[in-house]
Amino acid sequence: MKLKFNLSPEIEKSLEEDIIYALPYDLDFEGEQVDGFLVVTQTKLHLFKAHMLDKTYSLEALKDYEVEQFIGSGALKVTYEGEGARICAFTPKWFRRYAELAKMLNYYAQNKVHSDYDEKKDEYICEKCGYPLLNGSTHCFRCQKKSTVLIKMMELCKPYKKLLVGSIVVTLCVELLWIINPYILRLVIDGYIVPRNQDPIGLMQLIFVYLGIFMTISILERCTMRLTNELSNKVAKELRGMVFEKIQALSLKDVSNRTVGELMNRMGQDTEKIQNFIAEYGRDVIIRGFSLIVLSIILFVTDYRLAILVLLPLPPVLWMVSKLQNTIELKYWKQWRKHGQSSSLLHDILSGIRVVKAYGNEEIEVERYTKAADKVSEAMISAETFWSKTFPFLGYLITLGEFLVLWFAGNLILKNQMQIGELIQYTTYVSMIYVPLRWSIQLPRVLADTMVSGGKVFELLEQESELVEDKQAVEHTIHGDVTFNQVGFGYTVYEPVLKNVSCQIKAGEMIGIVGASGEGKSTLINLLMRLYDVTEGSIEIDGIDIRKFSQKSLRSQIGVVLQETFLFEGTILDNIAYSKPNATFEEIIEAAKIANAHEFIVKLPDAYHTVIGERGYTLSGGERQRVAIARAVLHHPKILILDEATSALDTQTEKKIQEALDRVIEGKTTFAIAHRLSTLKKADRLIVLNKGTIEEIGTHEELMKNESVYYNLVMAQRQTAHIKQ
Repeated sequence: MKLKFNLSPEIEKSLEEDIIYALPYDLDFEGEQVDGFLVVTQTKLHLFKAHMLDKTYSLEALKDYEVEQFIGSGALKVTYEGEGARICAFTPKWFRRYAELAKMLNYYAQNKVHSDYDEKKDEYICEKCGYPLLNGSTHCFRCQKKSTVLIKMMELCKPYKKLLVGSIVVTLCVELLWIINPYILRLVIDGYIVPRNQDPIGLMQLIFVYLGIFMTISILERCTMRLTNELSNKVAKELRGMVFEKIQALSLKDVSNRTVGELMNRMGQDTEKIQNFIAEYGRDVIIRGFSLIVLSIILFVTDYRLAILVLLPLPPVLWMVSKLQNTIELKYWKQWRKHGQSSSLLHDILSGIRVVKAYGNEEIEVERYTKAADKVSEAMISAETFWSKTFPFLGYLITLGEFLVLWFAGNLILKNQMQIGELIQYTTYVSMIYVPLRWSIQLPRVLADTMVSGGKVFELLEQESELVEDKQAVEHTIHGDVTFNQVGFGYTVYEPVLKNVSCQIKAGEMIGIVGASGEGKSTLINLLMRLYDVTEGSIEIDGIDIRKFSQKSLRSQIGVVLQETFLFEGTILDNIAYSKPNATFEEIIEAAKIANAHEFIVKLPDAYHTVIGERGYTLSGGERQRVAIARAVLHHPKILILDEATSALDTQTEKKIQEALDRVIEGKTTFAIAHRLSTLKKADRLIVLNKGTIEEIGTHEELMKNESVYYNLVMAQRQTAHIKQ
């Protein structure tokens, strides 16, 4: 996010140190508009008003930076000389930047070092045009170079260049045949009709040639259609595969930055627009250009005066189109944005349909979606209305040349300086040349719509994942020793989630991870699975840094049962076998028995072949959890991760599952997270996290004797349980 804005020369000259941050502020504490700047240098914080220095603070004297949000305004608050003080105020548009600045300055207050930051990361406003960026995007689709996107779209056709060249060649032949037709028509009129030539053989020959050309054109157009459709379908299929593969390759953080609805739009609607563009406009760029050149040459050779009249309206039309281009692009960009918001909302409503019905909010959700759909409709109507108002006028200007030709050529005929057949031939060519001209007027509209979709697709395809696969990644059979070496992690440097986490786990140990909510328990196991990369230190398995493992090798040997159970639409058999697609039916049954799931599965109408619906909605929470445990058991992992694996089970079932898990974890390195600390009593050791660091580590008995963080957590749970009883 950009935190360093350009300063006036007067301000820059008054500063003695390098500028680290510079943000405008536009309100005083009475709510009046001001022209101010907050500037942070190496050791000082300066406030300027109207380019004049107002106040200066030493950074050593400031701490506890905080942004307060009011109605229509915000303020930066600090602790100065032991007391809270507001140092500047601003309108809501600056709130996010000041919130980010407060975090950066708090980091400096604790570490006495200014943190590095990426100005493009998490930026939400385009610096060039000032419009908001889409979530997860690093560049503005309105300001992107259309030629670059167009070249990338054409490069998609490279593997199918034979189809592309074939469709172009066939279409060029069609265009040439269309150009020949008016000449034959002229021969018929001037050679036979006007002079009333009674030679039937010559006339019939010309008619047969004319009809033959039409039949040939019809056959070639069918060939063109088939080649083009085959080309566009193959490109679309490959492009969708590339987008889906890229989504799978991105890190969890990269995917989380975008909504599911937006990703589905890029997979579906955006790739479809690229497909349509290639099918309808890709080759036409060449064909229409060819027609325009050939017809222009014919018109100028035939009569340059008439040709000038034909093309006379073209310069003002092109000038008007260029002026309207930005407006057209903006309207289609807004249309896409509204459509994306509508799709995301629809996905959320349908995904949470149970919650909607549980609270009786069907009418509210219908109203929400209707409003979103209305906004999409308004954006589409606005774009199409604008075009429908401008295009007829542009089309009229273009065809104005045709009327000039008829008037001028009519005078030539009256003066016997041109024959009727020659006039018909010429006016036919004029009509033909207006086809590519009208097409070129439509092109900016199509480009504006398609380039937005193309830009989003290629932006996703070109995004570099935060998880970089080592070029010499190893395929290693895991034994199970795990070492955390001074591990640190934060989504930003100045907001660490984990700090200096170090411990060694031996193969076969069961490790319980405990701590209050938000202390980094799930983050720790996410790092072990390498869903994220550590920002400091390293995690080693069997003495090998997990960043040197291939991601497939690492995760194929780790089994996980997450707190949020997710089952795919399909049968119970499919869901259990997901972790091992080649498993035998006997192996699946054995895994289900270990997870205490076999008993309820065989009572279902189709047993293991029962279709459980999306997210397994036909099963109870406990049943879904047991299917997920069976899936992990079938995986035969060397490292097992249980994130609240028994949270959805009743006490009786939980006891059975715990007995099953005792058998499952035997010989496996196991990490278990549980809020009910009683379930971790059998753990070999417990890691207690507090404020992102390891506060304690030891057995249940040892930690209870310490009477520290773990002891307090256990006592709090016992007191809560006593109150409930």
